[in-house]
Amino acid sequence: MSKIKEWGHRNAAAIFLVILFSAIFVALQRIEDSFIYWGTTGLQYLDGEYHRFLTCLFLHHNPRHLLANSVALLSVSSLLSSLLKKRQTVFLFLFGGILSELAYSIVISEQIYDIGASSGIFALIACLLVCYLRFQKQFLLSWYRPDVIIVLVYFVFANTSISAFLVHTFGFVAGILIGFVMVSTGWITVAN
Repeated sequence: MSKIKEWGHRNAAAIFLVILFSAIFVALQRIEDSFIYWGTTGLQYLDGEYHRFLTCLFLHHNPRHLLANSVALLSVSSLLSSLLKKRQTVFLFLFGGILSELAYSIVISEQIYDIGASSGIFALIACLLVCYLRFQKQFLLSWYRPDVIIVLVYFVFANTSISAFLVHTFGFVAGILIGFVMVSTGWITVAN
């Protein structure tokens, strides 16, 4: 029981985000097409509603979408928990997600809405890669760990559409950049 409690403490930020995703999903069930009000789309269609770069990260299309993002977020958070503090996890998720959605809005010229936490999750996955490359000797991962397998499967199979591929790519690039800055400035370190 203590291992579960310890895991929960280390991953409290991701658990909080998953609970928030779930609560918002349940609350918005009565609002048809909520993504039209809070999702991201092309800049020309946003009408100055730039809060959508943030709000879209907390919306999900259906229970399967919510479950996939929740499991992926908990898995990547578990892998990063020895390196990132809770506030760093939330910062990277939000900032990487916002940058990704901004890039998506600049690139997309149609009124195709994007919602979901995957842009922030891909930023976290990219930061995991940066940390692994930087701290390879101290950052031992077994390929057969369930959280590693889940992250790899998510990374490969989450691209279900062109817009998803764009958002995930932008999130990954944002995560590489943010992760590199965090490692270079000493905001992420590994104790020897």
